[in-house]
Amino acid sequence: MIAHPQVLGESVLVVTAEYDRWADTDGVPARDRLDVLGLDATGRLVVVELKRGTADRDVHLQAITYAALVSRFDLGTLAQAHRDFLSRRGQDLDIDACTQRLLDHVDGEWSPELLQRPRQVIIAADFPKQVTHSVVWLSEMSLDIDLIQVGLWKVEGHLVAGFTKVYPTPEVEEFTLAPARVEGEAAAKKLQERSRSRNAVHVLVDAGLLPDGTRLLMRPRHGVTDAIRNDIHSWVAEDTRRATATWANNTAKPLVWDADGASYSPTGLANHIFTGVTGRTADGIQGTTWWDVDTAHVPADVDPEEWAKLADTDLTWLARQLIGTGKR
Repeated sequence: MIAHPQVLGESVLVVTAEYDRWADTDGVPARDRLDVLGLDATGRLVVVELKRGTADRDVHLQAITYAALVSRFDLGTLAQAHRDFLSRRGQDLDIDACTQRLLDHVDGEWSPELLQRPRQVIIAADFPKQVTHSVVWLSEMSLDIDLIQVGLWKVEGHLVAGFTKVYPTPEVEEFTLAPARVEGEAAAKKLQERSRSRNAVHVLVDAGLLPDGTRLLMRPRHGVTDAIRNDIHSWVAEDTRRATATWANNTAKPLVWDADGASYSPTGLANHIFTGVTGRTADGIQGTTWWDVDTAHVPADVDPEEWAKLADTDLTWLARQLIGTGKR
């Protein structure tokens, strides 16, 4: 899991493993040991429970316990845990560098609210029905738990591991669980918007539709009122570089903002602009809706007529078109 964190989902950074620095209010150490703790790019913790064979009947209760414990973590706790983890693996980073590494991994502003909603992943060779039935019900009650089945084979003298997500299936997650999880939950709404932005960026990068250096124009859409949109336009009029960015095929931070030359995720830059104009923290902006292809600037080796067809299209729309046509 540490060597291949992609098994746990897209863009997961392993924060620590075999973590046992728990203590009760009297300072008495606890014996619980968390197998793996990750941080995904939306800013949510990922609690991982591993079982070598068939999972125990109460494995989901263990995962819930660990999720409850880490939900109280803050940035400082995570940075210290990450530093200790890297030190055990021969990497010497100071606490400030570890803190910055965590901040850089998150797409957008750091959100303590999202830390309180860890995702749980249980990996085992098989799951008893008591576990699967319980996890289905817990998911319907808005807890986010994945079950991943691992198989091991010997192929030409090499051990090969295969991982299959047995719950929730994409169909169940999209049509049954997701609406229930986000209903009335401000933190879940923020997570949903960030996840959509992450998915759109991954689709575009994987497809290679936009060449490096593609110019993008800012057109604030999702997450702003007409009044705020007018304020942003007035702010841009003071420095037109604020309205443009260039694309780089990097799933983490694909936008280079002309105003400061720094790299951002689409949502991260939208949040940055929103806060700069309003003085308030943005709430759940889907940043990929803010950036349109500037068809007045045609990249090299691109058919101008084909490029012109992308006029007035934002990154979200482009990603949806690619998914709809199967161009991945």
